[in-house]
Amino acid sequence: MKTTRAIIEDISIVKRVEVNGADIKYIERGTGEPVVFIHGAVSDHRTWLAQIEELSAGYRAISYSRRYHGTSAGGNGAADYSRAAQTADLIGFLEALELEKAHLVGHSYGASIALMAAIERPELVGSLILGEPSPFPELFDDDGLPLLDDQRAAFDEALHLAENGRPEAGVRWFLKTVVGVDALGLLPDESRSVVLDNAGTLAPMLRTYFDSPPSVDCLRFRGIEVPTLLITGELSPPVARLSNRMIDRCLPDSRMAVLKGASHGLQIENPAGFNRLIVDFLAETR
Repeated sequence: MKTTRAIIEDISIVKRVEVNGADIKYIERGTGEPVVFIHGAVSDHRTWLAQIEELSAGYRAISYSRRYHGTSAGGNGAADYSRAAQTADLIGFLEALELEKAHLVGHSYGASIALMAAIERPELVGSLILGEPSPFPELFDDDGLPLLDDQRAAFDEALHLAENGRPEAGVRWFLKTVVGVDALGLLPDESRSVVLDNAGTLAPMLRTYFDSPPSVDCLRFRGIEVPTLLITGELSPPVARLSNRMIDRCLPDSRMAVLKGASHGLQIENPAGFNRLIVDFLAETR
């Protein structure tokens, strides 16, 4: 597989578009039906380079950096960081590029805003491929709430570190919580660089992480009629696997898939397996 630098050079240029007053960077490659990749926490458009390389053979593959993310945008002063605002940006991005019936591939926080975009603007979405969306607390029952409480407590510690001059320690604690091991120390150099470039976005995200807009509940999820694939890591922590099951229970046209040998890192930990799930699912939905 090509190195990150080689793939970037092959894609050749980072493009820009104004969305809701923000300068949004993105890369794209290939032609055909649009597939838009939405990254999760402490990431940016570079997170999806292996997927861009694979999917561009048959699709117009697009990856963008969400507001405040990327090497030229610090998130430290992001007072308006929320899932609602990020969803509005995703919708604005699809509109700015005139993308209709785009297939949305999201990971973690990015997967949760893809779901919200499908609720708010279903005509823009052709299908959803979601790698462990960030939890929506309203979907959890009494048996699942203790797992959510444990995650909330761990994130509070990560937020404390990030807000007190230790951003790298905060990121390390956050990743250890969502992956289950000290993932920062295990990442390839290029992936670690992406994460640390975006360390300033951790605190703004965590301040509103468990806040869901009033429009998001199981009833609203039942209105998402597009084919949906929910991907869970074989080694992911219980709260992520439970959250996927809660979402799957609410969606009318969804299926679950387990990514072997991966935890919450999914497309980074097993890119070939993740890509195969995408390609097979898109082929079936065609």
